[in-house]
Amino acid sequence: MLTGASGGANMRAKEYLSQVRFLDERITCKLADAARLQDMATRITPILREDGASGGGGAPDRLADTVAKIVDLKAEIDWDVDRLVDKKKEVSSLLDKLTDRRYYAVLFRRYILFETFEQIACEMNCSWRNACYLHGQALDVFQQVMDKEDKGNDED
Repeated sequence: MLTGASGGANMRAKEYLSQVRFLDERITCKLADAARLQDMATRITPILREDGASGGGGAPDRLADTVAKIVDLKAEIDWDVDRLVDKKKEVSSLLDKLTDRRYYAVLFRRYILFETFEQIACEMNCSWRNACYLHGQALDVFQQVMDKEDKGNDED
């Protein structure tokens, strides 16, 4: 059964395909946050006392806390990347069921490669308007593929 992020069945084609971009954007944001934390961690310096022990300001604890946050965030990123790879495989396997190569191309370029309609039009050697029109047709046909797939899974 095809389900969305919320777990609901019978998701619309565009919403289903957009999950790939959502996961990609989520990873990008987390990578930016990890880089920010990494930068912050390099700026935290412990203060050494005369006896050689570190102390004052709680810098070692702040550094340890920041490093722990980075490690946790990188684990989340790894998990999200695994989900993204799985989602791309799932979407690609459904796109492979499209018999019209133009429909496959426009949906793959839009939802897997994240190309704009201008880029798609250029690559497919057609006008922007035609790329948009093909996209709409392709979504309708892809919805039929999804419905057929969903129906087949309900019979199992």
